[in-house]
Amino acid sequence: MKKLTLAGLVLANVLCAGSALAQTPFAQTAQRTATAAQVPAPAQAEAPTIDQGDGFLGVCQKPENLEACVMYYGGYTNGVLVQSLIDKQRPRYCVPPDISRKDQLAAVTTWMKRNLDHVLEPTAAVIYKALVGTFPCK
Repeated sequence: MKKLTLAGLVLANVLCAGSALAQTPFAQTAQRTATAAQVPAPAQAEAPTIDQGDGFLGVCQKPENLEACVMYYGGYTNGVLVQSLIDKQRPRYCVPPDISRKDQLAAVTTWMKRNLDHVLEPTAAVIYKALVGTFPCK
């Protein structure tokens, strides 16, 4: 009987301590935070994406993004080259070997500005069309 009474007292003590802890400012802040996490945040303006041609063009016209855009462009053109070799297809565009990637990118963005009807397409498709239009094989 003493064990049962002692166990009951311990349980009551734990419950009281838990209730008191729930009343502390920390617990109240944590509860408000948990409740706030369940409420969806208001829509925020999204950062520009380069997945679509107009976003790529906008980002790549800023001087501070030039190197990143050149790297993106280089990765794209290398991927196209590898795929054409794997598929054993002839090249669809022929960039002269003496033109730097930076100058190639400038030619692509110039084409994009002249062909704004394509800039709402995926960036890869727009770059491909720009390369075919700017550097046709002869």
